[in-house]
Amino acid sequence: MRCGRGFTLIELMIVVAVVALLAAVAFPSYRDHVARGQRSQGQQLLSDIAQRQEQMLLDRRQYATVFGAGAGGLGLTMPAGIKYDQPPLTGVDNATTPPSYTICMGPSAGSNLAARGDGRLCINNLGQRWREALPGNGAFDAGSDCPWEDRSCRVAGES
Repeated sequence: MRCGRGFTLIELMIVVAVVALLAAVAFPSYRDHVARGQRSQGQQLLSDIAQRQEQMLLDRRQYATVFGAGAGGLGLTMPAGIKYDQPPLTGVDNATTPPSYTICMGPSAGSNLAARGDGRLCINNLGQRWREALPGNGAFDAGSDCPWEDRSCRVAGES
């Protein structure tokens, strides 16, 4: 007589198929979750820049034109591990009355945010915050721009 211990090959194949199915469903969700976390870091950095810009306007009656230290600078350094390029402060216009700024930063080349076409994060002196599609990477499902707070606005084709 044959002993009934162990698993048959069919049972093992069924278990492998179920695990593969679960992984196929879970992995894209995990990637989206990681991307939202990285996007949140970028949004926090831009909010910090905006807060420092407003303090600079109160102290010196003009916005900073330099990201780092130096005359007219914000005194910031890019945080380690952030997946965005340092934002240039070229959108600052101190010649107008009142002064204004629009600061945008795009995902770093080679990052998963750049690969998914996540778009640039932008903020201005009016407190408006949005995400805009990068040229050549398509558009967002909800249009060309997307408010930070709008969770329904996704990159075209994103699950």
